[in-house]
Amino acid sequence: MLTPPAAPDGINLALTAYRHLRGMVMRGELAAGEAIQERRLAEALGLSRTPVRDALGRLEGERLLARQGRLLVVASLSPAEVIDILQLRRLLEGEAARLAATRMAEAAIAALRAALLRMKDEQSLTDEAHWAQDDALHRGIADASGNAEMGRVIHDLRQRTRIFGLHRIPERFARGREEHLAILDAIAARAPEEAAQRMRHHLDQARDAIIATLRRELAA
Repeated sequence: MLTPPAAPDGINLALTAYRHLRGMVMRGELAAGEAIQERRLAEALGLSRTPVRDALGRLEGERLLARQGRLLVVASLSPAEVIDILQLRRLLEGEAARLAATRMAEAAIAALRAALLRMKDEQSLTDEAHWAQDDALHRGIADASGNAEMGRVIHDLRQRTRIFGLHRIPERFARGREEHLAILDAIAARAPEEAAQRMRHHLDQARDAIIATLRRELAA
């Protein structure tokens, strides 16, 4: 049973529906391949179908939902799509890290490092908490690049790979944390090329883990 979100006066109902439904997709409560039932979701959220339909249209535009014939379903990623997306992220985020190494404020670097060092126990860390920290690091580096358009594209690409939950690749928790710290070390040292290389290595490792897991799931 879904818990209807609070809808304070003055909050756009379509935005309320969008935020709630997007969270459900990101948390896996609406699983990859699951058919979307507009009426059921509207009833569960305590909203009319119009704002829910608007929210679903926005999520489809973000490619978190997809059409299969006449059905709207939660999008899934094939190994080929993962390769394509992470190849683009490798190029863009490597460049973002290179630029951030000359621009990122020391206070921002220190805050990201402190957050990573607090993440010691993967068993007590939820997907949502992990992604919040992951978003803070990658978004922070993209923003520090000084290229707003590149940052926007990086954000959009990350939303698609985020469909792939951390719980499906638990072995990446500790390694990913150490890779993030290494990227920050290079940025703090004002070493642009090293920062770019470490970011590219981080995304290569994530790509390989995701592809291996997808292939295992397809073979099962």
